[in-house]
Amino acid sequence: MALKKIEHTAPKKQFMTLDDLAAFVQDAMRSGATGQEVVAAVVSFGGKLQKVSAEVELRPMDTEQRPVDFGKPPAWPGR
Repeated sequence: MALKKIEHTAPKKQFMTLDDLAAFVQDAMRSGATGQEVVAAVVSFGGKLQKVSAEVELRPMDTEQRPVDFGKPPAWPGR
C-alpha cells in the first residue's frame, strides 16, 4: 500500500503549540493512522518543537469506517 507523509511545521521563528500538535494528530488520524506510527520531530536547540511528521499507510475506507472527528477540545475548569 502507499504511504502518505503527514507533516506540520511551525511558522518561521515560532514554535509549535499544543493546538498545532493536536491538529497534526487529527490530520494523521483522519488520513488513516492507527496510532502505532512513529512520529519524527525537528526541535530547536532549546528543545521546542519546530516540525513533526509521520508516515501513514493509506487504506481504502470501508463502509463500516467513518472519519474521525475529535471536535473541539474540552475547556479546562477555572480557565
